[in-house]
Amino acid sequence: MKADWAYIPGGHTADDLRERAGELLPAGVFAHVIGGAGDERTLAANRAGFGRYRLLSRVLVDVAEVDTSVDILGTRLDAPIFTCPTGGVGAVHPESESGIARGAAAAGVGFMLSGLSSVTLEEVAAAAGPARWQQIFWQPSREVMCDLVERGEKADYKAVVLSVDDGDVARRRIVRTGYRVPVEDTVANLKRYGSTEWQARLRDRLHDPGDDVSLSWKNVEWFKSIVRVPLLLKGIMSPLDARRAVDAGVDGIILSNHGGRHLDGLPGTIEVLEEVLNAVGGKIPVLMDGGVRRATDIAVALSLGAAAVGLGSPVVCALACGGAEVVSAYLEDLVTDLRRALGVLGVPNVAGLTRGHVSRIDQYVPDTVLGPFLPAR
Repeated sequence: MKADWAYIPGGHTADDLRERAGELLPAGVFAHVIGGAGDERTLAANRAGFGRYRLLSRVLVDVAEVDTSVDILGTRLDAPIFTCPTGGVGAVHPESESGIARGAAAAGVGFMLSGLSSVTLEEVAAAAGPARWQQIFWQPSREVMCDLVERGEKADYKAVVLSVDDGDVARRRIVRTGYRVPVEDTVANLKRYGSTEWQARLRDRLHDPGDDVSLSWKNVEWFKSIVRVPLLLKGIMSPLDARRAVDAGVDGIILSNHGGRHLDGLPGTIEVLEEVLNAVGGKIPVLMDGGVRRATDIAVALSLGAAAVGLGSPVVCALACGGAEVVSAYLEDLVTDLRRALGVLGVPNVAGLTRGHVSRIDQYVPDTVLGPFLPAR
């Protein structure tokens, strides 16, 4: 791409943003943004899953006005789209998570802040719109967990997202570059707990049986008791876990394999969406992320029953390409394209999308199959 590259609304895709980000970012940082675990089979499965679905349009429906807005657990969105919580974004662009938050607010979509963000949740809240949710990783100290929740409530985050699939699996793409995410780029929200005062408090409670090193369903029950806003579990992949989440009384789940970043060999999220939805039985909303690149992907997921759809690496690549301005332009394009897609599908609003609007094919058809017939950029 040319050095004077600029995002053209309606003219660039997620793949364009990825290509440009690869030109701008150091190799290690770029690998961190786009890489997956192991041989990246899970990463590939996320994208391949969408290649097995085709949309079915309906005709002779009044779509003079198309409304993409939704309300999810009390959060109003102009479209059922959210930005996935991604840690260590400070190395990607000086605007860091605040840039993503501003871009999401301008586009009217949801924003989820990673618990491993480069700047504090309070700083990001000042830049974000009202549709902001707080993601938290489990901490061994219940006192720390309580404080994180309280800080989020004071900063007016509308929901708490507890990641339950945390893990540390080598990503060869990153290892090959020798890059390691700087610790200081992921601990903004945790720094206070390293102070002398907090260390003394935690040391005094070291043998408190209420503290837990590992996360289990009993911890989820306790955690729900301290959260006053809607609580969602992120990282559910099994229908059995989805059913248990309902039994645990959480308010929603996010179907996610961590963007293919933690375990190789998992199925794509879109492939297990219907099984998870059947297990939930409509009792709580099911959101999903993984492999989403375009508005038609979002339409497929919504037709199958997802309440909203998240994007991770494409948004971070957009940030790398020009901060909040490019993030908002890309997300606004998604909202516009989704509105157009609904019109062609013969659906005046998101609620009108049904299983009858999608067809599953037996064989995956990759995006590259049309490559030779597309004009060169």
